[in-house]
Amino acid sequence: MTAPVPGVRQQSRRETREQNGVSFLSPGVLDTAEAISRWICRGGTQSSSGAYCGWRRLGNGELSPPYPEITGYTLGFLSSLWPLDDADTARAAAGCAWLVSRSEAGDLSARPEKTGRAVYTFDVAMTAHGLIRHGLAAGDDRAVAAGLRNAEALVAAERRHGELPCVVPGTADVPLGESWSVQGHAHLLKCVQALLSAASSGLKPAADLAERMVHDAIDQQGDPLDALTGGCRSGDQISLHALCYAAEGLWVWGTHSEDPASLDLSRRATEWVWRQRLPGGGFPGFVPLQGRAADRPVPQSDVLAQALRLVALHRLPAPGLEEAVTTLLKSVHQSGDTAAVCYRPQARELHLNCWASLFAVQALRLHADSRYWLPWFALV
Repeated sequence: MTAPVPGVRQQSRRETREQNGVSFLSPGVLDTAEAISRWICRGGTQSSSGAYCGWRRLGNGELSPPYPEITGYTLGFLSSLWPLDDADTARAAAGCAWLVSRSEAGDLSARPEKTGRAVYTFDVAMTAHGLIRHGLAAGDDRAVAAGLRNAEALVAAERRHGELPCVVPGTADVPLGESWSVQGHAHLLKCVQALLSAASSGLKPAADLAERMVHDAIDQQGDPLDALTGGCRSGDQISLHALCYAAEGLWVWGTHSEDPASLDLSRRATEWVWRQRLPGGGFPGFVPLQGRAADRPVPQSDVLAQALRLVALHRLPAPGLEEAVTTLLKSVHQSGDTAAVCYRPQARELHLNCWASLFAVQALRLHADSRYWLPWFALV
């Protein structure tokens, strides 16, 4: 059997079903994944500054403000497709230049138009990872240096405050509200990926921080899954998006370090998320804390794509798998030879969402062909 190539799809001509129910090739699934990938590569949410934005309104084409975290995600994704054609290479270079200039200016703020000067460590990590991966793929030493600078900021924040904070103290100049991104810490486990990339480029303290974060999650008193879900609180609800981030970070560490305890907790978190599946095949963004009244669930395509991706990475048997894949396909808006994922497909005003589309490309490829796989650093 031919060894798989990291991050490269090898398409089979025949329709298959695997006994574990995890991978199947269905007409249109791979085509849709490729169409979404083209939308991303061609700058579906790229602004004139070079930055990638979170979404584009379907109705009028208006872009959301520039988004450092999403620019980092996109650069990481594009690095796994290298070499790109000349036009796509230029677009990636423009996005990289925008992030590099912010890093060199010491601007690590997340979303100035919404959260002021607040520095979210999660966002810093995603930009660090994207810069390092892009820099390594493109041979851009300046990008790697900027990524390492951002990773060093994470290490410094943990040293100063005793743990990696959600928001660096003293940086918030506007009220941030109560949400999983400031209230819980479990989602920060995904920062492990950026820390490992930084460590592989020479920043050893980053690996030590990543190991401490994972061990803190695993070595909880009682059931670490309870602590993990509790660390995804958003008011009186649990964010499934945040819990998927936590599971992804644990998978990254477990895959990189061959750590069965980390992989087991990631697997259990994935199973927990999957049990929240809606009757129509999708997933809500939030579920109520135990004993709290449930609001009407609002399906979110980013959670759906994340859950599908995690199930595939863990090779888990998942009830309703094909229905969930079909639901994700139904959330896709086609335009010519490109396609994008609508964030909330049932909303009156549709947004073509960049991060949900990035997750969806990988989820669909994983489910469409069992020979496609992702190394730890290629996961978006």
